[in-house]
Amino acid sequence: MRFMDIPLFPRRIEIPDFDSFIRGRLSQKVTYWPQQAIPLVGYMAWPNDPAGRHEATRILRKWEKATEILLPGLRRIQTDWARVADILSLHYDLAAGDHQVKRGGSSIGKAIALANANSASRGVGIANLWKCWKSYKDVAHLITAATIICSHVRSRAKAKFLETDFEWFKATPFGEFGLAAGQFQPFTIAMMMPDFVIAAALWWQTYGLSFIPQSRRQPILDPEMVWRISQDINAIPIAPPKRIIRPQDIRVLNKRRAGNRGRSK
Repeated sequence: MRFMDIPLFPRRIEIPDFDSFIRGRLSQKVTYWPQQAIPLVGYMAWPNDPAGRHEATRILRKWEKATEILLPGLRRIQTDWARVADILSLHYDLAAGDHQVKRGGSSIGKAIALANANSASRGVGIANLWKCWKSYKDVAHLITAATIICSHVRSRAKAKFLETDFEWFKATPFGEFGLAAGQFQPFTIAMMMPDFVIAAALWWQTYGLSFIPQSRRQPILDPEMVWRISQDINAIPIAPPKRIIRPQDIRVLNKRRAGNRGRSK
């Protein structure tokens, strides 16, 4: 088993619900946890590249001294993160709704088929989605947590925008990073809210390590390879908001042929 080397939080992190925590963070000065945020991002972006992870954490520590150095490949990495988060989220949506039980239940293959069908972006083919999953599945719980939180932060910022004017939306910064509402990305969420990300990721970690597909004997996250969060990190797991699989999604799965991972036939 692999455990991430992230220091425990100095106080107990217990978040009652997504919305109230986000409202609080967007309306007050952010409590920044660099000792947790920096290694967290390193594992998320370079899960199986120790050299890349070491270089990234070195760069991020320079950010604390206001030294601006770009992280290599961050834009592409976050694009892949979005796809991985979509896959794991859809897997849970299918499982929570007891969909496709007669066809083996929820699976990564079905989640990838839905992600492919629902995407309007170019390059999101079946083969590419499988590639993203294989590259980041060992940190899928972290990525999914950060991406879901980012989505809710954007929604909250948009709601605040609707309550006021466009100039406020463009100009108002949040937290110590001084970000405008439209600049939030999963990376910035992990840097600004590592406590929230880790609490949410603990829930996804349990889900990924406990859900065993009907056709397999192993859970969807590899128990030996997944980068685990230590249970004594001083954070209480928080479940994600519930979503509902749409009827059109079920129709996509009913037409799906199993066993195709994007390979040509």
